[in-house]
Amino acid sequence: MQHRDPPTTQPSAASTADGCTPTTCLLCGSADYRLLHSYDGPDAYERAVGVGAPAGASYARAWVACAGCGFCYSRYARDPEILDRIYADAYRDRGAAWRQQSVEDTFRQVVALPPQQSESHARIAWIKGEIAGLRAGGLLDWPRPPYRLLDVGGATGVFAYLFQDAMWQAAVVDPSGAGAFIECDYGIPYTAAAFVPELFAQRFELIALVFVLEHLRRPHDLLDAAAATLAPGGLLYIEVPDAAAFGRKPADDDIFNSCHLWMFAPATLTRLLDQAGFEVCSLQRMQTLRGHFALRLLAQPRKDGRV
Repeated sequence: MQHRDPPTTQPSAASTADGCTPTTCLLCGSADYRLLHSYDGPDAYERAVGVGAPAGASYARAWVACAGCGFCYSRYARDPEILDRIYADAYRDRGAAWRQQSVEDTFRQVVALPPQQSESHARIAWIKGEIAGLRAGGLLDWPRPPYRLLDVGGATGVFAYLFQDAMWQAAVVDPSGAGAFIECDYGIPYTAAAFVPELFAQRFELIALVFVLEHLRRPHDLLDAAAATLAPGGLLYIEVPDAAAFGRKPADDDIFNSCHLWMFAPATLTRLLDQAGFEVCSLQRMQTLRGHFALRLLAQPRKDGRV
């Protein structure tokens, strides 16, 4: 499945004078925007991969809203590829400034939480409840279980571990090797690599992207890969930060950090999925137990093949 490219426009002089990228909106191609937040020095994530310009010295990063479609995105003057390696190295490094414990320690701590205190339990209950509703309504025609879940970007292992039951088997793929303990200690297949369909011989009834899309420079590519890896009638679960955070969170909140490239609202997330050949089955706006604003949805490749 190939995504439909958004319309293209020529960037205006104003959009390129500061040397920042991207120069046009990912969804509609407009070069016009309004400023939401701006920053005059690198944050901890950028410093971890060598973006070290002191405050005010040729550093630029800002959150903007597209004037054409309202999509919120980050514009920045750093090398667009420099943060790619953070996910294989520093992002989950116990020694990183933003980490107080290892991935394995985090796993043990989170799976020990009572269900009523666990965002993972709440997430899983929502997904399984929505799937049950879709099946009861005749909208899913799956064979008999066991069903297969692929958690993309789930190096902590929490979601995959808790999701498994008599009906579900789980696997994880993540660029970082930090989650290898999941396979060694708990028997959950773990692949330390960037996600591409060729990694897996089997297909999955459910693919989960839990706080993944906001990190990727080319989210359409990941959605194409997910579509190619889903079993017939399979579902894609997406959870992302909600653009409702603008105006509700301070500009220095971690939700606006340099690793996050996009902030979605229901309309813009639905538009991205439509461009990638998916239709939304269920969507919810929410505030998580930790106070974050988020969107979650289940989507399915369109059966008509329209792209």
